[in-house]
Amino acid sequence: MATEKGFRIEVSSPYEEWWRYNVELMCGCFDSADNRTGFVSSEERVADVGSHLTERPADVATDRRAVLEAPACDHLLLYIYIIPHTLPAGNDIDATRPFPLDIRIDFDGKRLLRERRSINQWSGASIELRVPAHEA
Repeated sequence: MATEKGFRIEVSSPYEEWWRYNVELMCGCFDSADNRTGFVSSEERVADVGSHLTERPADVATDRRAVLEAPACDHLLLYIYIIPHTLPAGNDIDATRPFPLDIRIDFDGKRLLRERRSINQWSGASIELRVPAHEA
């Protein structure tokens, strides 16, 4: 569902062990003079860091998405944190290659950004994006 008159940020991954990561989304909302007019955040939490889970919890969907909705403004400063709560079971380099993370940002029902990033299985990620409400 697209947010009307505002931003909708969605983060997801096709990676089968996506459940091993918590997701924090935070953004500052700014006007054209770069004054902050608001702040919103959301969290998609699976488990405490260091939980060492051996399998996906039954209540966590395989196609889970982290979503953040923000009010209309000139631009956002968005932070996406991908935090591993359970590290890979093995240490074989081939088995622990980076996994894909999909980022989708819409404004007023229109797509502004869709990109795929590679995420390190061991460290997760900290991503900062400046997102204008209008197309560049």
